[in-house]
Amino acid sequence: MNKSEIVAGILEKLREEFESRSRVSKITREGGNDAESKAEGKYDTLAIEENYLADGLAKQALAAAEAIAEIEMMPLRTFTGDDPIDLGALVQLEFPGAREWFFLALSGGGTEIQHQRTTITVITPESPLGSQLRGFRLGDRTRTPTARIVRVV
Repeated sequence: MNKSEIVAGILEKLREEFESRSRVSKITREGGNDAESKAEGKYDTLAIEENYLADGLAKQALAAAEAIAEIEMMPLRTFTGDDPIDLGALVQLEFPGAREWFFLALSGGGTEIQHQRTTITVITPESPLGSQLRGFRLGDRTRTPTARIVRVV
């Protein structure tokens, strides 16, 4: 697996998310402030709801932008089986009946990309799995969920 290509794919996905959330937030905000959205009575809260939604989408866009910046600044190093897992590690875990790939980053958790027909999920140290993996090595086992580390790149 080419880690540079994987990181490029993650960044592309985060940029798409940023653009999409920004665009929808702007459209939603315009709709909430449009003359047609003006309240027709004290129980008409459409404009308020649209503005709350626009705020939430703007926060999600900001989170994507911050994730992009953090991942771009993260040094890419190659991990060996003897190295403890840390930020920038690409880890394959073997669960009962399945193997899955994870990329440990400071932010962008939950982002999924396809690379060579394989799904790679970004996890952060704040996630339960990410916090367990930091410091582990090839062959170690996680507790919850139960998995064995079979590759570290």
